[in-house]
Amino acid sequence: MTVNLPPQPVAAAAPEANELLQDVDGVVVDWDGTVVDNAQIRLSALQQALAPYGVDVDPQWYALNCGLPIREVITRLAGPRTLPVEEIVPASRRLLLDGPPPRLIDSTMNLLRRAEALGLPRAVASAAAGVLIHPVIDRLDLGGLLPVVVTAESVARGKPAPDAYLEAARLIGRAPSWCLAVDDAPDGITSALEAGMRVLAVRDGLLVPVVPGPVAG
Repeated sequence: MTVNLPPQPVAAAAPEANELLQDVDGVVVDWDGTVVDNAQIRLSALQQALAPYGVDVDPQWYALNCGLPIREVITRLAGPRTLPVEEIVPASRRLLLDGPPPRLIDSTMNLLRRAEALGLPRAVASAAAGVLIHPVIDRLDLGGLLPVVVTAESVARGKPAPDAYLEAARLIGRAPSWCLAVDDAPDGITSALEAGMRVLAVRDGLLVPVVPGPVAG
């Protein structure tokens, strides 16, 4: 499946939360770059963890691949080299968790709060490890707003496979076709589309509907 990412929107043209939630039975959101604006601190942590091994992380490359599980990101960056992935991952995680809390993304938070007011179930579907999500949810007091969390450990396949979004829909007791997904990364958007969900992309801090392209045969 190809994904037609929407262009950077004009703020005045962004749909309101009530409009986005029409005919929706549940909301499933990605975490990194969707609920929290942590792309720069994640990139910085990874760059610092990889620096001792002479590996540079291009910001543009990272923006396209940050939706993948961290081990896969490191493997792709390594190329033909062999890197001590099981040392790099915890080093990057320590740098993330020891830093300040990330900023919340207003458009996603507005959507989630409106969904809560309407009584719609809500969940996180992330490719990140639980150790990076649960402490931040607690730190930001988001447990009531996001009571269901699917992480990398919850499913057999990471994004762009649909497993995380399908598992989130199962846990909130809603058919995927009636769920609204929110994601910022190409692999995450593909994952949600493959799960059969309607999808909003986070673009320039706004939520914009994604139009799926044709399925490659």
